[in-house]
Amino acid sequence: MSSTPLPATTSRDRTLEPTPVGVDVGVKNLVAAAPTNGDLEAALVIEGDHVRKRHETLVEAMQALQGAKFDTADGQTQLFAALWHQIRPQVYDAAVRVVRYAQGFSAPTLVLEDLSFCEATLWERRTADDVGTWLLPALQHAIALKAQEVGIPVTYVNPKYTTQQCHVCGCLGRLENDTLECTTEDCPVGTVCRDRSAAVSIAQRVDREGMTEVIGHHD
Repeated sequence: MSSTPLPATTSRDRTLEPTPVGVDVGVKNLVAAAPTNGDLEAALVIEGDHVRKRHETLVEAMQALQGAKFDTADGQTQLFAALWHQIRPQVYDAAVRVVRYAQGFSAPTLVLEDLSFCEATLWERRTADDVGTWLLPALQHAIALKAQEVGIPVTYVNPKYTTQQCHVCGCLGRLENDTLECTTEDCPVGTVCRDRSAAVSIAQRVDREGMTEVIGHHD
């Protein structure tokens, strides 16, 4: 599966004002999605416990095989294929849910973080301890494909500080576990879910950076 951002789709209806819907992908929460001015409590959140547990099993098995004194390439291939077979339905179900959520808004545009720095193939990243090194590009790819199928535009923005940035004042806050605490004195935001806040911040970057749509698909 390609980790390269899909060249984005174009909107069929330009008469409505677009609604950017930010999508933050992760491991504990596979997805958090919310529009630019969205209520954090109403954001879409999809947990990823199943994927994380499967990945831990994969890493342990791969490391054991790599320590063997004989060729284990075939065994590694079969293990990795088995893992992907098990988690692929969850990944694509998450993608479908994101697209359905976006369809609830007027002229939605899905906004994803540009993770094009992940140049290595899925197979090359199979033994990485951090599941995010290969899951996040794969999940983004699935979301972009599903959006493309229903004609929802997809755009990519700079991912720098999206998790740490307060979605209201724009200042960098304090991260602790799964929360973001805004430390700006006159900001009404206290401590919030960092993934939900990041989704809103990602959506807002369309206005700040401009919209770069991707058209078509390349692997």
